[in-house]
Amino acid sequence: MEGSTDPKALEKRLFFRMGLFIHDNSKLIVVLGLVSCIFMSGLMTLGADWAEGFGEDDVESIHAGRLISERFSPDGNESGKAFRYIVYHPTYNDSNLSWQFEVKDALASFENHPEVNVLYSWNVEDINRGKYVVEDETGFYAINEITFTVERKEAKTILDNLHETIVVDENFSGWITDGISVDWKFDYLIKSDLIKAELVAGPLTIIILGLIFGSVFAALLPFGIGIGTVLAAIGMTIWLSNITDVTVYATNIISLIGIGVSIDYSLFLVNRFREELERGHDVKIATAMSCATAGKAVFFSGITVAIGLMGMLFFTNTSLPSLGIGGTIAVSIAMLYSTIVLPGVMAILGHRVNKWKIPFSFDMSAKDDGIWASIAKRVMDRPWAVLIPTLILLIGAGLPFAYAEFSLSSWRALPPDENTREGMELIDAKWPDQAANSIFIVIETNGADPLLEENLRVQHAYLLELLNDTRVSGGIGIGLPSPLMSVEEVIQYWITPDEFLSTEQIANRENLRTTFIGENATMMSIQLEGVQTSVNSREVVEEIRENRDTFISNFSGADEKLLVAGFAAYNADNLKAISDNLPRALAFILIATLILIFIQVRSIVIPIKAIAMNILSISASFGMLVWVFQWGYGSDLLNFTAQSIDSGNPVIMFCIVFGLSMDYEVLMLSRIHEEWERTGDNTLAVANGLQKTGGLITGAAAIMVVVFTAFGLSSIVILKQIGLGLALAIFIDATLVRALVVPSTMRLMGKWNWWAPSLFKKESEQE
Repeated sequence: MEGSTDPKALEKRLFFRMGLFIHDNSKLIVVLGLVSCIFMSGLMTLGADWAEGFGEDDVESIHAGRLISERFSPDGNESGKAFRYIVYHPTYNDSNLSWQFEVKDALASFENHPEVNVLYSWNVEDINRGKYVVEDETGFYAINEITFTVERKEAKTILDNLHETIVVDENFSGWITDGISVDWKFDYLIKSDLIKAELVAGPLTIIILGLIFGSVFAALLPFGIGIGTVLAAIGMTIWLSNITDVTVYATNIISLIGIGVSIDYSLFLVNRFREELERGHDVKIATAMSCATAGKAVFFSGITVAIGLMGMLFFTNTSLPSLGIGGTIAVSIAMLYSTIVLPGVMAILGHRVNKWKIPFSFDMSAKDDGIWASIAKRVMDRPWAVLIPTLILLIGAGLPFAYAEFSLSSWRALPPDENTREGMELIDAKWPDQAANSIFIVIETNGADPLLEENLRVQHAYLLELLNDTRVSGGIGIGLPSPLMSVEEVIQYWITPDEFLSTEQIANRENLRTTFIGENATMMSIQLEGVQTSVNSREVVEEIRENRDTFISNFSGADEKLLVAGFAAYNADNLKAISDNLPRALAFILIATLILIFIQVRSIVIPIKAIAMNILSISASFGMLVWVFQWGYGSDLLNFTAQSIDSGNPVIMFCIVFGLSMDYEVLMLSRIHEEWERTGDNTLAVANGLQKTGGLITGAAAIMVVVFTAFGLSSIVILKQIGLGLALAIFIDATLVRALVVPSTMRLMGKWNWWAPSLFKKESEQE
């Protein structure tokens, strides 16, 4: 029998006693576990009430957008509850009866819906026709507007139900795009990608588990815990959505990490249980030992991962708290089921856990000698020679992150060949004055007349100043109806009585008045160069906000306010919310993790070292994120357009990867600490601990990499970045960090690894 901890050394400890209790009440505990799982899963029948927004109500761009919706005509709202259906034909135009029949037939389901209004391009007034139709050498393009009279949530449901009815003849081309259709398309693709990811990851996970455990029963136990965890966590999240703001994307985090974490935890419990049975212990002692060793490690690991995910709760006014809620629920349930329900199932199965052998499986028995012990000993023989090149490699991999550009993901995060994205590109190309990269400057006038001569002069000068900026491609407002108008011409334009103007001029002026003058407010529309997600676009918004006091001080009226809306403004608000909350979130995660690891291993050095090593693996994955997704290496292979890193993704990845990396670190260190307590030899403890956890951690990491890679194959760039970034981080952590950095640093620190003030040492001995 290999060297192992004597049960007598642990029999007074809490988790050992808990294991005895679970064994003695195993049937009751399993029944309670099943009932709780059924109850929490059953909460899905309540139906979700997902928040339409992302909890970002208290930011300027949202206030400004709401102001536009409330005080201006629908034309002033850049998105609203509407979408556009663009139609193209190489020879017909929209006055052709065949064109009109084809378009009306395509939109018949929407036109007949009581909560939908359809505006066809041929019914638009002549004065506004240029906003809806374009004819060039390639053919004729026309925009048809579909507007919903219900809230956005219901509008997306209608679009989801009816989108397949929009079909045109093969001689025509059609694009469902802009406004609410972009949000709907993201939701639609993410849901379908989630199903595909689970279909890919599920079978591969079962195969890996079978190869690790070598028996059907042992392999199905972790998988069963994983399925139960995900169903229960989704049920709980759906229940929460009915009492607080939670977005649908919380379910993506649950699926992303719920299965992987729960399988990891139960994998360690099941393997330790089989290990104790092989040592000749009876089922009761095997259950107690599993709880006292692997169970305790899983408990601390679960709290550590939950702490990482809870870090997202600090990022108010972003979408991150919803994701943190979903992830924390999933990890908490996984930890509880693995440490309480699973030991009860194992106690009932006993030796039958090894039933139904699987051929060609790996030898996962706990030996003191083997490939992982050999690697550890070789590394510890030459610690500096291994550590320095590895650190150079990891630091080098992380360097591209210093050049990262951040932004919220726009419609460019959709696949290049996606219909909705092609439609947005078409609008940018054919209707540049309606380009997606627009911002809206809203001035609350509070009774002041924006058409006063002094106010027109202020607005004219302000718009001209913006148009002189190379980052601005166009702009319009009552202070500048046309780019070539002088200030005197603008004043004359507004004061000339109707009887001196043509019908067309009167209509044009009224259209401008309706669009850009609202209730106690006026507005300017500014088109920016480049894409919505560019740094330049965000900086234009930030400069407008920094200098707005000058404009307001010159505007005639009391207590005016200048607000900026539009995607670039929303992006600036989101980045500010993240940067403002980042220090608190990091402090919470790092300090809480230090305390937890210290409580487990009673060492000052090891927690600090573990955090440093995890930051290394995370930074390396961040660097590769920039290399692939921002610089575009692999864009053709992965079918995406190179773009800025989604501003929320590094936070999401840090919180998840930090937790999961510490997960492996805690599980490995707990075994090394166990060997240290047994042998008192640091080098031997590291070699034995790495050997006895190496195969399991490799298998667990392989499952995580499979799950994350499956999500990385999503058609949406946001999920590609998260999935592939997480997969790479876990791979780096489970190979370079665990196999090379951990043994070399543990060897260099020697007995100092286990140093702690004597007070805590005494407490540990009394535990």
